[in-house]
This record gives sequence, structure tokens and C-alpha cells, in this order.
Amino acid sequence: MDVKRIWRREASKRSANEARKDRVFRNWPIHAQRAVVVFNAFALEAKKHNVSMFVTEPEWIELANRHLGNQLGEFPIGVTSVCLRFGLQYTSEGLLTRTADGDSSELYIERGAELLIHHSPSDGVIHVFFKAPVMRSEPSEENEPLLYTHTHNTDVLTSDWLAALLPPFLTFNRVESVLERPSIFDSLQVRWWRFRDIRNRRGYLKEFQHILTPWELLILAAIVAIPGALIFSLVKFIMQP
Repeated sequence: MDVKRIWRREASKRSANEARKDRVFRNWPIHAQRAVVVFNAFALEAKKHNVSMFVTEPEWIELANRHLGNQLGEFPIGVTSVCLRFGLQYTSEGLLTRTADGDSSELYIERGAELLIHHSPSDGVIHVFFKAPVMRSEPSEENEPLLYTHTHNTDVLTSDWLAALLPPFLTFNRVESVLERPSIFDSLQVRWWRFRDIRNRRGYLKEFQHILTPWELLILAAIVAIPGALIFSLVKFIMQP
């Protein structure tokens, strides 16, 4: 057994992967800025129709150089994202609480859906996540974001590729937002995206995402069984003496 030859093959693969990750790391700021330009242009169009959307640019400064003051919490190092999100919107609903001490009210506000293009230096991958809207009155724990797509090559992040992410993101928002009304096709699309999420196929998510609900599967099974039952009844009728 030639162990040196075995390792040379492994070293070659490792070297190629490190070179790929280094190239992605060096090119990511350029493509991230392109995403900011595309998303800002889209946010400007939305603003013309009184829809608030905001773009968050990556923070390239290392954590040690950030001016956090006395701020507490957990802050990621290395990973960066470009984010396009809907603004806060009142739902026109709320809760009035009346006690012996007086009245208090809370208006329900939806924090809009988010489209994130996320770069992870450790594996050199660009992930595209869709995060569902949440009510500000809900607990801080949020649903798992949808991993819409990913790529190991920043060259695909052209303006057209970035713009092509917007229609599915808007579909996702229509399905997940309490303020929008999705079509049946919209809902089926989002179900399919959740089903084909690579983390779902590999069992990484907390719950497996199915395309059809148990009720829908039951109806489908009944529909499929009807022709068979009719054929069986017809054959039985023909075979009668």
C-alpha cells in the first residue's frame, strides 16, 4: 500500500478546495456590493408604492474593532450577509388588557420577511435564505429560515441572478405574511421549496417538511383508489353468471 500516494491525492483535493474558498472570500465583497445595488433599486421601486423595504450591507469590520460599548449579546465573527427586508407593519389588531390598576393596550406589529445572501468563509459557500415574517409580540424563538438555494461560486452572483431571487422572495412573503393573500400555487411553491431544502433532505431540520399534509394525502389516496374500485366493480359485474 502506497500511503504517500494516497496522501498526495488527498492533499491535491484539499489544496483545490482551499484555493476555491480563498477565491470566494476575495471576490465576495465585490458581489455583495452588487447585491446591495440591486436590492436598493428594488426597495426604491417598492417605496413608490408606499411599501417600506430596507437593505442591510455587510459589516466588514472585525468584532474587536466594533464600537459595541456596553452592549450585551452574541455577535458573529467572519460570516457576513446582505439583507433585503420588509419594514414593520401594523396589523390593525391588538390586545386591550384591563385590570384594577388600569388599562393597557398592545398593537400587533409584523416584522417583515427577509432575503439574506449569506457568506460563510469556513466552507466557502454562498447561501440564500428566506426568513418568514414574525409578530413582535411573539417569543424571540423564530421559525427555521428557508434555504432557497446555495452556490460554491461567486461568479454566478450576476445582477440578473440576484434580481431572479426577488419574485420567489415575494411569493414567500405572500405565503408567510398575515397581511397578504397567497394563491394556491403560491402555497404549493413554498411547500416544494421547503421540501427540497437540502437540510430537509439530510434530516438537519427539527421537523421534516412534507409537500402534502396528512389530510391531503388521504384525499389523494381516495382519488387514486376510485378508478381501481370502479374497474373492480365492472369486472365483477361482467363475470357474474
